[in-house]
Amino acid sequence: MTLRSRLARVVRRRRLTRALANLDALADALAATQGSIVVYLDEPDPELVERLIDRLGVEVRTIQVDGSIDAALTALRSMPRPAAILDATLSGNRGNLLRQTVFALPAGAAYVAAGVTPAWTADVRSSAEPRDGEGQAAGRRRQELADSIDVHDATRGLGVVRKRGTHHITLRHDAVEDALSDQFGADWGEVIAHREAYEYESRATLHMHGEPPSREKPSRISVPALSLRRYDDAVCHLREVATKGNLVLPDTFRHWQGGRLFHKRIIPATAWFGRLEDRMQQANVRHEAGEFFSFDSAFPTHYGHLTTETLSKHWGWRIARERNPGLRVVMTHQPGKPSLPVWKADILGALGVPLDDILWVTQDEAVEVDSLVAAMPQLENPHYADRDLGDTWEALYAGLDADPAPQDRAAKIFLSRRTRTQRWCTNTPEVEAFMVEQGYTVIYPEDFSYAEQAHVFRAAKVIAGFAGSALFNMMLNPEARIVVLSSRGYVAANEYLFASAAGHEIHYFWAPPLVDQPEGGFTVDAYRSDFTFNLDEHRAELVKALA
Repeated sequence: MTLRSRLARVVRRRRLTRALANLDALADALAATQGSIVVYLDEPDPELVERLIDRLGVEVRTIQVDGSIDAALTALRSMPRPAAILDATLSGNRGNLLRQTVFALPAGAAYVAAGVTPAWTADVRSSAEPRDGEGQAAGRRRQELADSIDVHDATRGLGVVRKRGTHHITLRHDAVEDALSDQFGADWGEVIAHREAYEYESRATLHMHGEPPSREKPSRISVPALSLRRYDDAVCHLREVATKGNLVLPDTFRHWQGGRLFHKRIIPATAWFGRLEDRMQQANVRHEAGEFFSFDSAFPTHYGHLTTETLSKHWGWRIARERNPGLRVVMTHQPGKPSLPVWKADILGALGVPLDDILWVTQDEAVEVDSLVAAMPQLENPHYADRDLGDTWEALYAGLDADPAPQDRAAKIFLSRRTRTQRWCTNTPEVEAFMVEQGYTVIYPEDFSYAEQAHVFRAAKVIAGFAGSALFNMMLNPEARIVVLSSRGYVAANEYLFASAAGHEIHYFWAPPLVDQPEGGFTVDAYRSDFTFNLDEHRAELVKALA
């Protein structure tokens, strides 16, 4: 350390000492009369803690930061929301410490930095201002910071920021048990069952035709460890969001292995914090006694999300239901739509899920339950599919009524689309006519009951169609050959994951989208882009794959 650095540190320490000595000013700034105060320290300071307790009459919890923001975040995760935070550190980036941890506070609470100058205040204000050229995601997080803090001018060596809004700490599966145990002890709940991680060679026989997306289909599938957990005293919100205290439970996030946890109803603040959307926070919360299994979804009435995400939790349902025969299901009733579409009732009913006593959460009413049971999914697009998903698929088909007309089923089917809202093939009539020429029956799945769809897929020898959920009943027929016509911008891997677990021969025929994915990146516009399928380019190989 240079002489200048040592002198600067001495000056900072003197400012800090003076600011901490004025207990009346500290008490006014912290304004905490109940709950606990968190104090950030570089090293233990029992004298300061004792003085604060004597003056404020509240619990004081210390976090030894020593320049590590992760240390502060991990400690905050293990406790309820503090009534105030006092930063009494000298080392590290104190402005960044605030930006990353102020979201732990409830609305109206104070974050106080001791021993600071007006430059600290200016830095905090500046950090919440828009940046030219900043990406959309970073810009939204910066705006969330701006909306969440009220910065006061520094006086008497104290920088004060008042919190606006209420945020939650978002948990990942690999941290949830430690975080809950640290905060709630053994009373948080339990791990009911656990499946070890494993890898396997994809059972799919994969053929690519045309220029594929840059995101490759992995030949080796890594299935992570999966847990079935019971959370006591959890709150079930709309669209699979589940909370316990100041924590968002990891079962909320369908893409739980992503670089950042994301849910459409949670506004991200940092990698650790998010804010439930206003309607969710304003909803009434009632209590319902008993134990419930989450068969909920971020997209409650979307067939594709049911067959990929919801069904992949069925392994946990089987275990939990055997353990507790009185187990009920909790799901979302989406505004303006049937609470239980017929096709959804058919699928869940075939799997033995009781449909006459469902606990519904709505936009206007969340439910706190005695216990929430949640299973990690056996499939996460685009990462993995557990081979044992085949047990659920077979149980689903076995639970349907027998096929009333097996002799009348087509051997070759093409699943087409009518909707033009996204991923529309602009020459669909031309493609359909070509398929008919090849001896295929063109099918629109929405025209049939779920059982009828299942029997049609089960009987087919070759299943072709545009990429997407219309093809997902391929899971019911591991013997069929699969032919997928897709935009290159559609980088989902559901069909391949199904084939990897079940062992399908699968052919992908790629077409350029009207809006392509950026090199090395991703956009929703490209993902949803319309496309034109060039039959002349693919005709020869397509005829062979369809034969």
